[in-house]
Amino acid sequence: MLAHPLAKVLLVILLGAAADPTSPDVVLARMSQAQSSLTTLVAGLTQVKSYPQLGIEDPAERGYFYLEHSKSGETKVKMEIREPETRILRVRDGEYLLYQPRIKQVVEGKLRSGGKKSIFSGILTGSPAAMAELENDYYAESLGLVQLGERSVTQLRFVAKPDAGVYCQQIDLWIDTTLWLPVQQSCHEANQSVITFALEDVRLNVPLAKGAFEVEIPSDVERLRN
Repeated sequence: MLAHPLAKVLLVILLGAAADPTSPDVVLARMSQAQSSLTTLVAGLTQVKSYPQLGIEDPAERGYFYLEHSKSGETKVKMEIREPETRILRVRDGEYLLYQPRIKQVVEGKLRSGGKKSIFSGILTGSPAAMAELENDYYAESLGLVQLGERSVTQLRFVAKPDAGVYCQQIDLWIDTTLWLPVQQSCHEANQSVITFALEDVRLNVPLAKGAFEVEIPSDVERLRN
Protein backbone atom coordinates (compact mmCIF):
# COMPACT_ATOMS: atom_id res chain seq x y z
CA MET A 1 0.00 0.00 0.00
CA LEU A 2 1.29 3.47 -0.88
CA ALA A 3 1.89 5.56 2.22
CA HIS A 4 1.42 9.01 0.72
CA PRO A 5 -1.19 10.39 -1.74
CA LEU A 6 1.58 11.91 -3.87
CA ALA A 7 3.09 8.46 -4.33
CA LYS A 8 -0.21 7.26 -5.77
CA VAL A 9 -0.33 10.27 -8.10
CA LEU A 10 3.20 9.61 -9.36
CA LEU A 11 2.45 5.92 -9.89
CA VAL A 12 -0.64 6.71 -11.95
CA ILE A 13 1.37 9.16 -14.06
CA LEU A 14 4.14 6.59 -14.64
CA LEU A 15 1.63 3.91 -15.58
CA GLY A 16 -0.14 6.43 -17.79
CA ALA A 17 3.02 6.86 -19.85
CA ALA A 18 2.37 3.35 -21.16
CA ALA A 19 -1.42 3.80 -21.32
CA ASP A 20 -3.75 6.48 -22.66
CA PRO A 21 -2.38 9.88 -21.52
CA THR A 22 -5.87 11.37 -21.83
CA SER A 23 -7.55 8.80 -19.56
CA PRO A 24 -9.40 10.26 -16.53
CA ASP A 25 -7.06 8.60 -14.01
CA VAL A 26 -3.93 9.98 -15.66
CA VAL A 27 -5.33 13.47 -16.23
CA LEU A 28 -6.73 13.75 -12.68
CA ALA A 29 -3.40 12.56 -11.28
CA ARG A 30 -1.58 15.27 -13.21
CA MET A 31 -4.15 17.80 -11.98
CA SER A 32 -3.50 16.73 -8.39
CA GLN A 33 0.23 17.14 -8.91
CA ALA A 34 -0.25 20.67 -10.32
CA GLN A 35 -2.70 21.61 -7.56
CA SER A 36 -0.25 20.55 -4.85
CA SER A 37 2.01 23.48 -5.79
CA LEU A 38 -0.80 26.00 -6.37
CA THR A 39 -0.79 28.94 -3.95
CA THR A 40 -2.66 31.66 -5.85
CA LEU A 41 -4.50 32.05 -9.11
CA VAL A 42 -5.85 35.14 -10.85
CA ALA A 43 -7.81 35.01 -14.10
CA GLY A 44 -10.47 36.65 -16.18
CA LEU A 45 -13.82 34.89 -15.85
CA THR A 46 -16.70 34.38 -18.27
CA GLN A 47 -19.90 32.70 -17.11
CA VAL A 48 -22.81 31.71 -19.36
CA LYS A 49 -26.08 29.93 -18.55
CA SER A 50 -27.63 28.22 -21.54
CA TYR A 51 -30.83 26.27 -22.20
CA PRO A 52 -30.00 23.74 -24.94
CA GLN A 53 -33.57 22.39 -25.06
CA LEU A 54 -34.74 25.89 -26.05
CA GLY A 55 -31.69 26.86 -28.09
CA ILE A 56 -31.11 30.06 -26.09
CA GLU A 57 -28.65 31.39 -23.55
CA ASP A 58 -28.44 34.28 -21.10
CA PRO A 59 -26.07 37.18 -21.83
CA ALA A 60 -22.48 36.32 -20.91
CA GLU A 61 -21.30 37.57 -17.52
CA ARG A 62 -17.68 38.70 -17.23
CA GLY A 63 -15.38 39.50 -14.36
CA TYR A 64 -12.46 38.12 -12.38
CA PHE A 65 -11.58 35.00 -10.44
CA TYR A 66 -9.23 35.01 -7.43
CA LEU A 67 -7.95 32.02 -5.48
CA GLU A 68 -5.58 31.57 -2.57
CA HIS A 69 -4.54 28.18 -1.22
CA SER A 70 -2.45 28.26 1.96
CA LYS A 71 0.01 25.64 3.19
CA SER A 72 -2.32 24.97 6.12
CA GLY A 73 -4.98 23.81 3.66
CA GLU A 74 -7.28 26.85 3.84
CA THR A 75 -8.72 27.89 0.49
CA LYS A 76 -10.24 31.26 -0.36
CA VAL A 77 -12.07 31.98 -3.59
CA LYS A 78 -13.73 35.10 -4.94
CA MET A 79 -15.70 35.36 -8.18
CA GLU A 80 -16.39 38.98 -9.00
CA ILE A 81 -18.81 39.52 -11.88
CA ARG A 82 -18.64 43.08 -13.26
CA GLU A 83 -20.65 42.86 -16.49
CA PRO A 84 -23.51 43.26 -17.19
CA GLU A 85 -24.01 43.98 -13.46
CA THR A 86 -21.94 43.49 -10.33
CA ARG A 87 -22.29 40.29 -8.31
CA ILE A 88 -19.70 38.85 -5.91
CA LEU A 89 -19.41 35.29 -4.62
CA ARG A 90 -16.82 34.55 -1.95
CA VAL A 91 -16.01 31.12 -0.53
CA ARG A 92 -13.81 30.66 2.54
CA ASP A 93 -13.76 28.73 5.84
CA GLY A 94 -16.45 26.38 4.56
CA GLU A 95 -18.95 29.20 4.00
CA TYR A 96 -20.11 31.28 1.05
CA LEU A 97 -21.21 34.90 0.74
CA LEU A 98 -23.19 36.12 -2.28
CA TYR A 99 -23.53 39.90 -2.60
CA GLN A 100 -25.89 41.43 -5.18
CA PRO A 101 -25.62 45.24 -5.06
CA ARG A 102 -28.50 45.86 -7.50
CA ILE A 103 -31.08 44.37 -5.14
CA LYS A 104 -29.10 45.35 -2.02
CA GLN A 105 -28.93 41.82 -0.69
CA VAL A 106 -26.34 39.46 0.81
CA VAL A 107 -26.95 35.73 1.22
CA GLU A 108 -24.61 33.73 3.46
CA GLY A 109 -24.48 30.04 4.30
CA LYS A 110 -22.44 26.87 4.73
CA LEU A 111 -21.25 24.89 1.76
CA ARG A 112 -22.90 21.53 1.30
CA SER A 113 -21.67 18.47 -0.54
CA GLY A 114 -23.15 18.29 -4.02
CA GLY A 115 -23.86 22.02 -4.13
CA LYS A 116 -23.06 24.31 -7.04
CA LYS A 117 -21.38 27.11 -5.07
CA SER A 118 -18.25 25.12 -4.30
CA ILE A 119 -17.92 22.69 -7.19
CA PHE A 120 -15.94 25.03 -9.48
CA SER A 121 -13.37 26.11 -6.91
CA GLY A 122 -13.32 22.65 -5.33
CA ILE A 123 -12.31 20.87 -8.52
CA LEU A 124 -9.88 23.64 -9.44
CA THR A 125 -8.06 23.43 -6.10
CA GLY A 126 -8.29 19.66 -5.76
CA SER A 127 -10.19 19.83 -2.47
CA PRO A 128 -10.63 16.31 -1.02
CA ALA A 129 -14.43 16.71 -0.82
CA ALA A 130 -14.82 17.76 -4.45
CA MET A 131 -12.46 15.11 -5.82
CA ALA A 132 -14.09 12.42 -3.66
CA GLU A 133 -17.48 13.48 -5.04
CA LEU A 134 -16.22 13.04 -8.59
CA GLU A 135 -14.84 9.60 -7.77
CA ASN A 136 -17.81 8.33 -5.76
CA ASP A 137 -20.82 9.89 -7.48
CA TYR A 138 -19.90 10.06 -11.18
CA TYR A 139 -18.90 7.81 -14.06
CA ALA A 140 -15.84 9.28 -15.78
CA GLU A 141 -14.82 9.21 -19.43
CA SER A 142 -12.30 11.01 -21.60
CA LEU A 143 -13.31 12.74 -24.82
CA GLY A 144 -9.62 13.05 -25.71
CA LEU A 145 -7.84 16.08 -27.09
CA VAL A 146 -10.19 18.80 -28.37
CA GLN A 147 -9.84 22.40 -29.52
CA LEU A 148 -10.88 25.15 -27.13
CA GLY A 149 -10.40 28.38 -29.00
CA GLU A 150 -6.82 28.35 -30.24
CA ARG A 151 -5.48 25.79 -27.80
CA SER A 152 -5.61 22.02 -27.54
CA VAL A 153 -7.04 20.70 -24.26
CA THR A 154 -8.15 17.39 -22.79
CA GLN A 155 -11.88 17.10 -22.14
CA LEU A 156 -13.19 14.89 -19.35
CA ARG A 157 -16.87 14.12 -18.78
CA PHE A 158 -18.41 13.03 -15.49
CA VAL A 159 -21.99 11.68 -15.56
CA ALA A 160 -23.82 11.32 -12.24
CA LYS A 161 -24.63 7.80 -11.08
CA PRO A 162 -28.39 7.06 -10.87
CA ASP A 163 -28.55 7.18 -7.06
CA ALA A 164 -26.16 10.11 -6.55
CA GLY A 165 -27.67 13.07 -4.72
CA VAL A 166 -25.70 15.73 -6.59
CA TYR A 167 -26.62 19.07 -8.09
CA CYS A 168 -24.66 18.77 -11.35
CA GLN A 169 -26.01 15.81 -13.33
CA GLN A 170 -23.05 16.07 -15.69
CA ILE A 171 -19.74 17.89 -15.32
CA ASP A 172 -17.41 18.58 -18.23
CA LEU A 173 -13.83 19.72 -17.65
CA TRP A 174 -11.49 21.16 -20.25
CA ILE A 175 -7.94 20.78 -18.89
CA ASP A 176 -5.06 22.89 -20.21
CA THR A 177 -2.22 20.40 -20.52
CA THR A 178 0.46 23.03 -19.95
CA LEU A 179 -1.09 24.17 -16.64
CA TRP A 180 -2.83 20.86 -15.85
CA LEU A 181 -5.75 22.85 -14.48
CA PRO A 182 -9.33 23.19 -15.77
CA VAL A 183 -9.70 26.34 -17.85
CA GLN A 184 -13.36 25.65 -18.62
CA GLN A 185 -16.00 23.76 -16.69
CA SER A 186 -19.70 23.12 -17.23
CA CYS A 187 -22.42 21.96 -14.87
CA HIS A 188 -25.52 20.34 -16.41
CA GLU A 189 -28.46 20.86 -14.09
CA ALA A 190 -31.47 18.58 -13.61
CA ASN A 191 -33.68 20.97 -15.61
CA GLN A 192 -31.25 20.56 -18.55
CA SER A 193 -29.82 24.07 -18.31
CA VAL A 194 -26.03 24.36 -18.40
CA ILE A 195 -23.76 26.74 -16.48
CA THR A 196 -20.34 27.16 -18.10
CA PHE A 197 -17.33 28.89 -16.52
CA ALA A 198 -14.24 29.79 -18.54
CA LEU A 199 -10.93 31.21 -17.31
CA GLU A 200 -8.75 33.45 -19.44
CA ASP A 201 -5.28 34.98 -18.96
CA VAL A 202 -4.57 32.62 -16.07
CA ARG A 203 -1.72 33.70 -13.77
CA LEU A 204 -0.44 31.25 -11.19
CA ASN A 205 1.31 31.87 -7.87
CA VAL A 206 1.34 35.65 -8.14
CA PRO A 207 1.09 38.07 -5.17
CA LEU A 208 -2.47 39.14 -4.33
CA ALA A 209 -3.44 42.56 -3.05
CA LYS A 210 -4.07 42.85 0.68
CA GLY A 211 -7.77 42.44 1.31
CA ALA A 212 -8.33 40.72 -2.04
CA PHE A 213 -11.00 38.51 -0.45
CA GLU A 214 -12.75 41.21 1.57
CA VAL A 215 -16.20 42.32 0.40
CA GLU A 216 -17.35 45.81 1.32
CA ILE A 217 -21.05 45.76 2.13
CA PRO A 218 -23.00 48.99 2.81
CA SER A 219 -25.04 49.22 6.01
CA ASP A 220 -28.38 49.41 4.16
CA VAL A 221 -27.98 46.00 2.51
CA GLU A 222 -30.34 43.19 3.59
CA ARG A 223 -28.49 40.16 4.99
CA LEU A 224 -30.02 36.69 4.76
CA ARG A 225 -28.76 33.41 6.24
CA ASN A 226 -29.38 30.33 4.12
